[in-house]
Amino acid sequence: MRVSHKELKRKINQEQLKITDRELFCSRAFAGFLTDMAEAATKRYKRKIKVHVFYDESENAKTAYTDNEIISINAGNLVTRSFPTKVLRSDSLIGMNAHEIGHILFTDFPMMKHYCQEMSRGRMYPAVPSFSEWEIEEKAKEVQEFLENADDLTRQAITTVSQFLFNVLEDGYIEARMCDAFPGKYATGIRLNNIRISEMAQSISEQLKNGAYRFSVLLNLLIQYHRSGDINNRDGYDGEILDMFYDVLPVFEDALYDDDTKVRYEAINQILIMSWDYVQEILEQVKENQKKQNEAYAMEELQKKLHDELTGKTEEAKGDTAPVTAQGGFSFDRDKEQEKRKELQEVLSEETERIPLLETEDFETKGEGCISWDKEYSGSGYANSGSDILRILNEMSKPNAVRGLNDSLWDQLSEQSKRLELGNAHKGVNFRIFRMPGVDSNQIEAYEMVAPPLLLYSKQLQKRWKRILKERVSEGKQSGLLMGRRIESRMLMNQEGKIFSKRNLPEKKQDLAVALLIDESGSMCGLDRATYARAAAIMVYDFCKAMRIPLSIIGHTEANDVELYVYTDFDSNDENDCYRLMDISARDGNRDGAALRFVAERLMKQPESSRLLMLISDGQPAGNGGYIGTAAEEDLRGIHKEYTRKGIMFVAAAIGTDKENIERIYGDAFLDITDLQKLPFLLVKRIEKEIRR
Repeated sequence: MRVSHKELKRKINQEQLKITDRELFCSRAFAGFLTDMAEAATKRYKRKIKVHVFYDESENAKTAYTDNEIISINAGNLVTRSFPTKVLRSDSLIGMNAHEIGHILFTDFPMMKHYCQEMSRGRMYPAVPSFSEWEIEEKAKEVQEFLENADDLTRQAITTVSQFLFNVLEDGYIEARMCDAFPGKYATGIRLNNIRISEMAQSISEQLKNGAYRFSVLLNLLIQYHRSGDINNRDGYDGEILDMFYDVLPVFEDALYDDDTKVRYEAINQILIMSWDYVQEILEQVKENQKKQNEAYAMEELQKKLHDELTGKTEEAKGDTAPVTAQGGFSFDRDKEQEKRKELQEVLSEETERIPLLETEDFETKGEGCISWDKEYSGSGYANSGSDILRILNEMSKPNAVRGLNDSLWDQLSEQSKRLELGNAHKGVNFRIFRMPGVDSNQIEAYEMVAPPLLLYSKQLQKRWKRILKERVSEGKQSGLLMGRRIESRMLMNQEGKIFSKRNLPEKKQDLAVALLIDESGSMCGLDRATYARAAAIMVYDFCKAMRIPLSIIGHTEANDVELYVYTDFDSNDENDCYRLMDISARDGNRDGAALRFVAERLMKQPESSRLLMLISDGQPAGNGGYIGTAAEEDLRGIHKEYTRKGIMFVAAAIGTDKENIERIYGDAFLDITDLQKLPFLLVKRIEKEIRR
């Protein structure tokens, strides 16, 4: 499982890390995040895809492109770099990812290949268009005759021009399809890029002054129109190119959102004929370049000039797949699209970054500790409403009912916290408790994206646990009793009157309570630690709920205070708790000892005969007041021994290279969960071992 949206948002928003765009966007985590999103959109159609991110700020660098297997995105492109914050730049790259996914899903590559083959042979596919106006109809005949008699270089040049025109139409179509199919982050990213590309476009006069082909200027007007619903004519140009734009616009609009690819190729042929004078200007230049060197040079120069002159540096997608079928039909609402574009005009404010962790040798504590409850917490992402780029489609779900549950849970936690003894190592430490009152569509979507394979592991865990319970249930029969309700006929002649029998009841079902404490410190963002923790939490949550095992899952970090993020608790009946797990994130520092005591005491209050406390951490305590290094580890070893003597079973889970740290602190409580497939077996084996002691 690759990095999720929430973890990545947390990584982007923590400016204390001083991470550069190159480091962030070219990281394995970000590429994995984009790949996860791509796979979620394409896997139902059995189209595997990976995303590669590179960084190139050079003037002629490509922006984004795909070969139908790998999506390549340049994080250093001019459009993305123009946004003021990392959050907006991230959304820009998400939009480019969405654009290329649109080609993979909705572009008809076989028909594209067929069109180019036919044009290279001097034939228009699917047919030579007909026009109601006599003059244009005559021009159509002239163009067809010209194609039939043209040499290979000319046909090749016309095919190239047609392909650039098709890219403009196809880009508009696939983006509309993506916005319709994925109206969340993908649609937002697409619109964000389109707004910026339109803003950056040169005016008509500026393009002509710079020597652009008239055909390129026409294409740019069409690009601006499908991206923003308007054109950039800030200098008031009123010449013949603008007239041509309005002549071809009805043809362009009619074909832009049509599911039939043939309709778009018919429109290409029509626009090609209507703007034939512009095309001939290009063909003349191609011939001039051929005379300078050769045909290869002439075609290379044509490709380069058209590419450089087009707004947004549109790249041609490559592949061999047919488009997927629209589910329930496809429709495009222009008015609604314009409203969405306007919403994105507001710029998001930039957040602060995490303070680096510091090493000291001793603790510095003072004052009396206290606990407070932040009832307004709504997750590690943004909490803004409709117009916020990250929350366009967010919904409020069951706010009143959930707030009531949260208030009840707060009362319980507050009451138990008043009697909590933290010890000298954590004297004066304050707690803050966070619990989201509800979940939004982003969290639900993220959970449904990653949960299915993890729930299969949970089913394995359930089967193993049921087998343990079955083995521990015994049933037998006692005969020869002096008293009872069941008379054994074969014992009626017994001289001592031992004629009764009874069946032994099954042994009482093994009861268990589980607490899962998750380290959410900043260092958990590395090596996908937070992702593994989130995956394990999803698995444990599903297992415990299915087996009716009381469960508490709490994440912890430390900023000014020790912060506890309550995802679910023993008395929580909120069905949305599984979605809250998607908020597990890498945050700030970590005072493990205080959090561990808090959760252990919470677990001790449970009436179950067996209690399991599972920790997921990288084994590097790093809190305020010098809570770090060997002194902090010694504190943790002491807490582990103390609560082990009180009957709590400990499982300290490690990920990858962290196992050395975890084993050093928690000894034989150590468990390697790097391979999540093995977790059901390892966890049940450990629980069974503890129960049988």
